[in-house]
Amino acid sequence: MRSIRPGWFVGVLSISLGLPVAAYAGGDANAGKDKSVACAACHISGNPASETPHLAGQRATYIAKQLKAFKAEDRKNPLMAAVTKQLSDADVDDIAAYWAGQAAGSDATEPETNAAIKKSHEVFPKDFPKGYTQYLSSNNEEQKVVSKTYINAVGLAAAKAGKQLPDGTIIVVANYSAKLGADGKPVAEKDGSWAVDKAKSFTGMEARAGWGKDIPELLRNANWNYAVFTADKAPRAEVNQAVCLACHKPKAGESFIFSWKELKEKAGAK
Repeated sequence: MRSIRPGWFVGVLSISLGLPVAAYAGGDANAGKDKSVACAACHISGNPASETPHLAGQRATYIAKQLKAFKAEDRKNPLMAAVTKQLSDADVDDIAAYWAGQAAGSDATEPETNAAIKKSHEVFPKDFPKGYTQYLSSNNEEQKVVSKTYINAVGLAAAKAGKQLPDGTIIVVANYSAKLGADGKPVAEKDGSWAVDKAKSFTGMEARAGWGKDIPELLRNANWNYAVFTADKAPRAEVNQAVCLACHKPKAGESFIFSWKELKEKAGAK
């Protein structure tokens, strides 16, 4: 999976607040209420200092225009593009109609339904890296960080058979500070990867039966959940899983991972 930049996510839509629905000539507000269940996790944080745009009370024409701009990539944001590309023009108009009918400021309180989207079920695998296979190593020149990607036996067997990764698969990316030489530059190993020093953080993705059932379709990555852990392998509770879900959504045909090609090569896929 990709590393997460906390605080960076202009979300998608939002979730019903149980408020009156007003009409909009360009769409069906009642239909929009059902369609707008995807991303309260980002647009309704309950944090008054959040810079994420509010949707409640915005003009319907403005919301529709922005969603269509994200979809066409005239307005650049990869997360918004990933979600809006799943929407028809009618969906966009319905969603805009719904949000235009909500009172401004009515999204100040975070709904309980956010928890199912934001909070990951994943915990750090206790035996890692035992039973895992490293299939990728990459160097980050700017941060002088080495990232090593591992997969468990369940996932590796599926990749070797040329199949999509099943429930039970766990992928862990271990991020280390690079070991520096006397010249202050990273020490290179024979394969070109950098030698590692101390662990900085870990990111993970895991699929288990039922883990995707409460996540809206616009964000659902089958049964995958995502998590970020500290160097001590403790979960970073402040990380919003919705960011990962939106980021990985376009990779559905490759088991929602960005390293599908490298994994298949390592597994010797058929």
